[in-house]
Amino acid sequence: MSADERVAVIGVTGGAGRAALAELRRAGVSVRAASRSSARAADVLAATEGEAPAEAVAADVTDPAALAACCAGCRVVVDCCGPVTELGTRVAAAAAAAGADYVAAAGDEPFRALLAHIEQPPSWTAVVSAGMMPGLTGLLPRWLAADSGAPAMGGHLTGYVGGRDRFTYAAAVDYLAGLGEEVGTPMAVWRNGRVRGAPAPRSQTRLPFFPGQVTAQPYLPVEIERVARAVGLAAVDWYSVFDGTAVLDVLTAAGGTSGGADAAALMRAAELDLFGRSPYQLIVLRLDSASGGAAGGTGLVLRGTDASALTGTTAALAALAVLRGEAAPGVGHAAEVLDADRFVARLADAPAVTAFERVSGPAVDEPAGSATGTPVEEVEEGTL
Repeated sequence: MSADERVAVIGVTGGAGRAALAELRRAGVSVRAASRSSARAADVLAATEGEAPAEAVAADVTDPAALAACCAGCRVVVDCCGPVTELGTRVAAAAAAAGADYVAAAGDEPFRALLAHIEQPPSWTAVVSAGMMPGLTGLLPRWLAADSGAPAMGGHLTGYVGGRDRFTYAAAVDYLAGLGEEVGTPMAVWRNGRVRGAPAPRSQTRLPFFPGQVTAQPYLPVEIERVARAVGLAAVDWYSVFDGTAVLDVLTAAGGTSGGADAAALMRAAELDLFGRSPYQLIVLRLDSASGGAAGGTGLVLRGTDASALTGTTAALAALAVLRGEAAPGVGHAAEVLDADRFVARLADAPAVTAFERVSGPAVDEPAGSATGTPVEEVEEGTL
């Protein structure tokens, strides 16, 4: 692969950056691995495998000259830095100035809007929200609706997303900031084109494919509102799922604020919930057609090693799509500009994904361990 097809990954010492770098190298892409320390970037690079040329460089995102040098000569720049709420569009502006296309692992509608204020080269492609959530959580419902074989118009989508996992400081800050109304509505559902109040959370319950008792909090992301409008869904019930109580306690106390103390508390709480257990993330979707009937429903279950790995993998696959000319010029969300079929075909083969199954059968509300629901480790076709 020639130098003008090189992809820079900035922030490789974080979990998402490591995963993005590894996935790009696995795909045979020439990469430039960047972090504040070139030695640390080189260590991360050495832990990955790939035949294409690769180099490690120092690039502190607060140093405009170093950032410009990192982006120079690259075809695509993948931004895995954070917190996005603090760093803003620095990496995007440097990529645009260098004439490189841009992929952001994080950021939702407010971040996309900020990109309009930077100087963009002609035919610039910028893909934002290319992480686990938002990103993967928007792509999969769109793919499911298109691939279901039954009209999704007027249908009902149910989604459960979550598990148990660690938080980096950057991820914790952005997660807390993401509780604001600009990116989602707590305790809400979608009904016939409007956001409405949701029932109470489902505390210490059993859900299909989750390995034990969990708490499911109704939460309607703006990303899923966009899916509902685009697909023509009549109803969406979307839940954030927590396998543990410590993180929930911190979120309740934080009240949706994003201060450093809250982020640190969230990190500690996540470690408590994870203590003695392995991290995992699950995305469980169920789509019922407007005609109803359990036999006509379809769904999917995706299990990932952790949120950072799924985020980095999604960003890498978005960069591959941009590199191969599969994303039209302009600024857009990953779930809306990437080809869902190509994306899912590549995703299913990624090391970050430990299970990916299409399922069908009774409603997703059947508890795990019942006749129609099993933990994801035991999933078989047709058991949802």
